[in-house]
Amino acid sequence: MSGKTQSQIFITVLAALVFFGALLFGLDGGRSWAAPATGPIKIGFMAPYVGVYAKPGKDMDNGFKLYLEEIKHQVAGRKIQVITEDTEAKPEIGPIKARKLVEKDKVNLLAGIIHSGVAYSIRDYVDANKIPLVLTNAGAARLTAQDRSPYIFRVSFVNGQQDLAGGWYAYEKAGIRKVIILAPDYSAGHEKADGFLKTFKAAGGQVVAEIYPPLSTQDYAPFLAQVTSKLGSVDAVWAFFAGSDSIRFIKQYEEYGLKDKVKLFVIGDTVDDSFLPSMGDAALGVVNYLHYAATLDTPENKKFVAAYRKKYNEDPSLFSEQGYVGARVIVDAIKAVKGNVEDKEKFLEALRQVKFEAPRGPFRFDKFQNVIETVYIRKVDKIGGKLQNVVTDKIPDVDQFWTPKK
Repeated sequence: MSGKTQSQIFITVLAALVFFGALLFGLDGGRSWAAPATGPIKIGFMAPYVGVYAKPGKDMDNGFKLYLEEIKHQVAGRKIQVITEDTEAKPEIGPIKARKLVEKDKVNLLAGIIHSGVAYSIRDYVDANKIPLVLTNAGAARLTAQDRSPYIFRVSFVNGQQDLAGGWYAYEKAGIRKVIILAPDYSAGHEKADGFLKTFKAAGGQVVAEIYPPLSTQDYAPFLAQVTSKLGSVDAVWAFFAGSDSIRFIKQYEEYGLKDKVKLFVIGDTVDDSFLPSMGDAALGVVNYLHYAATLDTPENKKFVAAYRKKYNEDPSLFSEQGYVGARVIVDAIKAVKGNVEDKEKFLEALRQVKFEAPRGPFRFDKFQNVIETVYIRKVDKIGGKLQNVVTDKIPDVDQFWTPKK
């Protein structure tokens, strides 16, 4: 056989191999036949590091990175690299930062986000570009309901989810019959209030007034004056505030002379442990509800609290725990797919199946990829001279569509 004939045969065979290889790649979408990547898994972490939600954003960042440090930033033979971006808690900034992380930094998935408006602002981009997003705070309600996407998961809560349990508890267990609503005038404030009001009114409760101050209000006097005008006609004030807003609200509520006149029954963000040192005794005795408490007496929470205190020299907040849990969820899913996050369908399915005992208690997703969790009734107490939220009761298995058991 001549050299020319051998060369022709070699070229023909090579061409056939290339053709059938390309055909198989096309039929399978390149998933089964492509070798798993071995480079770092990149996570784009979005949080506010300035403004009213700077402290919650930093706490969430701390918790997220603490878990990754525990596994030495490596899972299934691959390194995990976190790239952070400051959303400034501004919806108009969210899409800019998401595009930068996805298109320039080439992240495999996104995580974080405090502000519901920011979460809403990147929903369509995430869905269109098929980027997994693990929300570790933003409770934007529609994202795991009518506007849900197979790419969006939430480990924290839906705005209104815990409040469904809180509204029922206020009427049935706390003896509250008439309330005034106070919350910031943006999506989270209205959605949380709506959740509380749904079950509170269904039980027979009455709403005397709804008051929505702007986000980042410095002086609550005009709004507290409206509460004063209703004294004698209400049993309690329900409130939701977070970040520096919550500190100002709680302190001014006492300074305005209302603390001893009408009790507060609030969602726990308002008296989160990270804010209690700044609030001082103005927060003492405030009854609230939340899916986490640093005082929970479980092995998982004791381990988490001890590690967090050692690393950051302060108690973890709800935002810290949510960041920590979010990182655990992502890592467990990466393990399940043996590091092959590039196979998005398998990675998404692995996320849906994640279950474990978190610091807050049992963790699992519902069919719309939102967390199901226990809601704890808490009271701010002073233990050993230190203000803490002490658990007094609990409501298990609260999902985003929760209704009271008959």
